[in-house]
Amino acid sequence: MRMYLAGETPMSKDEGWSRDVEGWQVGALSTVIKRRLYSYYYHGYSIGNRLSKEVELAFDCNMELFLDSGAFSAFTQNETIDIKRYADFIHQHGDIFSAIASLDDIGSTGAQSWDNLKELERLGCGVFPTFHQDDEIQYLTKMLDEGYPLIALGGLVGTGSSSKTLGEWLDHVWSKYLIHPDGTARLRVHGFGMTNFELMMRYPWASIDSSSWAQAGIFGGCVFYENKKLYKVTFSNESPEQRNFEGWHFNRLTEQQRATVDKWLVKHGVTAQQCAQHYSFRHLVNAATYQELETIGTN
Repeated sequence: MRMYLAGETPMSKDEGWSRDVEGWQVGALSTVIKRRLYSYYYHGYSIGNRLSKEVELAFDCNMELFLDSGAFSAFTQNETIDIKRYADFIHQHGDIFSAIASLDDIGSTGAQSWDNLKELERLGCGVFPTFHQDDEIQYLTKMLDEGYPLIALGGLVGTGSSSKTLGEWLDHVWSKYLIHPDGTARLRVHGFGMTNFELMMRYPWASIDSSSWAQAGIFGGCVFYENKKLYKVTFSNESPEQRNFEGWHFNRLTEQQRATVDKWLVKHGVTAQQCAQHYSFRHLVNAATYQELETIGTN
């Protein structure tokens, strides 16, 4: 399973995505991250259909890049991405991306997303389709009948669905349409915004993306994988978790627990004090943790 790190984070190749942070390992983060997912809406459409400097830097750092259309982001801003502009961007810059998503339509039953897929193909763009939780099942069967080697499942976050409801939907889609009788995948399947750890591990995803690594760092925490579980420890004293006495804040851990966390941090070359001071150190830990999840996936 390939893990693409999503989310908007500032990037500097020479400073490891941080600025003027005492003790920071120069360029450390750019060497940890192997794969990044970028939104066309933020890194093309909204800046005059040019390629953003961050994407250029990520490419220079030999990261594998995945392009999402950003249709959901545009939807939340009451904007609509022009399909011809997207096609022009793909023709100009598509060769640096290993996979490019079609322009999906948010809130429909799948018909407009299918029409957009066919229009992009007519315009000469090599894109893959996305099937959403609210789409009619006929569009998934069309994708399978036409032999697309890669499809994505979308609508996995921000829909209001509980983990139980989402799991039931994924169980149905995977078992009936996406796996062979022996449990292997019929084709490559990508999970957009797959942040639930249990669901990450339950199915034979070819790839997923998640912004949880960045969100955890921004809100003061680091994520660690140990004993087949993900643990989140908050370090920042400015985080709301400092006031949440049910949460794992480093300052409230026992001496033995702190020693365990310090042991987890050592391999990343950072300290608890540094993680409390600046999100860049937390991003380094979280990026490494999420990239390491590739090795424990079902593929």
